[in-house]
Amino acid sequence: MIRFVISFLCIYCVSTSAFSQQRDLQQIPANKLKAMGKASLQMGDTYSAIDYFKAYSQKKEDYEVMYLLADCYRLARNYPEAKKWYEKAYKTKPSKNILALYYFACMLKTEQKYDEAGRQFKVFRKQYDGSKSDIDFKRLAAYQIIACDTAQHMIDSSLLVEIRHLHTSVNKASIEFSPQFINDSTLLYASLRTDTAVYSVFDGENSHVPVRQFYTAHLKNYEWQFVKEWDNKALNPDNQNIGNAAFSIDGKRMYFTRCEQNWKFQTICKLYVSNKQGSKWGEPQLLPEIINTKNVTNTQPTIGTESKNGDEVLYFVSNRPGGKGGLDIWFTIYNARKKQWREPKNCGNKVNSAGDELTPFYDNKTRTLYFSSTGWPGLGELDIFSSIGELGKFNPAENIGYPINSPFDDLYYVLHTEGKKGFFTSNRPGTISYSHPTCCDDLFSFNYTGLIQVAVSGKVYEIYNKKIQDILQSQIETSETSPIDTTQKKYIEGSIVTLYLHDKANKERTYLQKDTTTKQGIYFFDLTVNKDYILEFQSNKIPPTTVEFTTKGITMSDTLILNDVGVEYLSNKEPFIIKNIYYDFDKFKLRSESQKVLDSTLLVILREAPDIIIELSSHTDSKGNDEYNMELSQKRAESVVNYLIKKGIDKNRLVAKGYGETRPIAPNENKDGSDNPEGRQKNRRTEFKIIGNLSQYSEIIYEE
Repeated sequence: MIRFVISFLCIYCVSTSAFSQQRDLQQIPANKLKAMGKASLQMGDTYSAIDYFKAYSQKKEDYEVMYLLADCYRLARNYPEAKKWYEKAYKTKPSKNILALYYFACMLKTEQKYDEAGRQFKVFRKQYDGSKSDIDFKRLAAYQIIACDTAQHMIDSSLLVEIRHLHTSVNKASIEFSPQFINDSTLLYASLRTDTAVYSVFDGENSHVPVRQFYTAHLKNYEWQFVKEWDNKALNPDNQNIGNAAFSIDGKRMYFTRCEQNWKFQTICKLYVSNKQGSKWGEPQLLPEIINTKNVTNTQPTIGTESKNGDEVLYFVSNRPGGKGGLDIWFTIYNARKKQWREPKNCGNKVNSAGDELTPFYDNKTRTLYFSSTGWPGLGELDIFSSIGELGKFNPAENIGYPINSPFDDLYYVLHTEGKKGFFTSNRPGTISYSHPTCCDDLFSFNYTGLIQVAVSGKVYEIYNKKIQDILQSQIETSETSPIDTTQKKYIEGSIVTLYLHDKANKERTYLQKDTTTKQGIYFFDLTVNKDYILEFQSNKIPPTTVEFTTKGITMSDTLILNDVGVEYLSNKEPFIIKNIYYDFDKFKLRSESQKVLDSTLLVILREAPDIIIELSSHTDSKGNDEYNMELSQKRAESVVNYLIKKGIDKNRLVAKGYGETRPIAPNENKDGSDNPEGRQKNRRTEFKIIGNLSQYSEIIYEE
């Protein structure tokens, strides 16, 4: 299985038998033909290997060469020939060529003979003892049986989508891959962009091998047409194989891949990044060794952000140790403060299978990872799948459906930000090829014409804890001395509403996105049909309010309007003044009557709202010098905090702050310069203000 993918990633691509025409292969001894075939296969020269093994098979009947020839045809994606030789290899020596039966069934799938393929996979599972490979073929065959059982239903339930083969100025006879939107009318992609290539030769000759580079296409008259080679030599040199561009969410960084063969003729790909400098891209930098592990392939980047704090996340493909199968999808997080990448981790067994996972694309808006896989139930060898989640926590992979997926290889799925159109690559019949009909990948565009667009909206308003509101009405006032009205439904601006995908069977939820309510308390989210969701409404009280709902059974585009949701709420926009908190003149110790006021006001509020964090502040009038007033007010604030701690309130919920005379709410003097006793009395006050809740902070550090 891994050899298929490495061949796909290989930097060499060859055409028809130009080399064979130069030599009469029948003149070469059989044993030498076999050796030359194996050497060509090791070098990634699949087409030369086919010619050598085919010539050998005309001289001798060898079950090993039959299997190798079938493998070569599969790697070249000549499915009819691969099917013929796998069948022959298995029938000639079933005990030695048991894997030929597995691949024979895979080739039946390319002919849409799903019933027969399913039967052959079942025979394989009974006969295979697992000793022929490190790959879990028994597990893969089980998924293939599921695929064969469900294939016809998938085809009958086809997507409403318009698929177009891109213009012949874009698609050439070789391979086009890794499409990316630069903007609505510009496409960046990679291609070998040649109609011929060369064979490996064994007589000391050297030939130039074309390389893959970036090119651009432009949307003109509703059709994508080739423009030019991407004119950035730093990123697009003419002597290196490059591709797989991915842009950061802010568009300031471009990640991509460079590949080359090592001395063992293994294709090794490495990841690079370039930073945008004005309107141009800077010199590419090799990502650190923690990502570009030695002697393994690291390729096909895509970028998302971490939901918790917005850090940049790089998803990429690698065959490094510790994976679930051959090539897996991994992720690493960039710590912007430390300017370093974390140790990469595997995306887990909801994404990665016993087979190979390729060409990831992360849609940050919907928190959905799209990728191609050989290991999950699909119509062909490589199908496109989606999984909602992030990092190492994803929901089970789902096949995105027919006809984007076909009985052939479908990969490099990318979406436009609006979610209705995009690109993918495929080797389905109808592509431009220099050999057999399914040899090479072309670019296709798609546009969902019958996409059911579902959204949810609603409003969030305040509801009141009666104990707290009675206190606020009678014993506490705001700094603006305005009454607190509890008679009308007040919609909350700035409330955080979080959308989760709800896995009811496993009692799990997956974060999708957040919204902040408008002045009218309104929130809005785009949804996907046939899903269960949870909405969480946060105020400064815990636990938050949650609402469950579903989009299952929805058959037309619509916006779900949920009933208004009320959350317990305390304003954190302005401080509350606690009336009747007194100190002896020039002292900071609380008087007994002040303690009683705290017992009946702030202590009750803190117990009723057990997660809020408050700033407890003390203020003075302008008598005395500034430094003294600041120190006195700080000690008074601390005395209130210490009293509340003695009453059982967690110290982590309380912040003491003295402001001295710096924040008056009334004039200390009249306009004529005379003293203003009423103003001074208002300025000598104790306030509390809600500054957060415990779920938001691991610790509170107060900075002025």
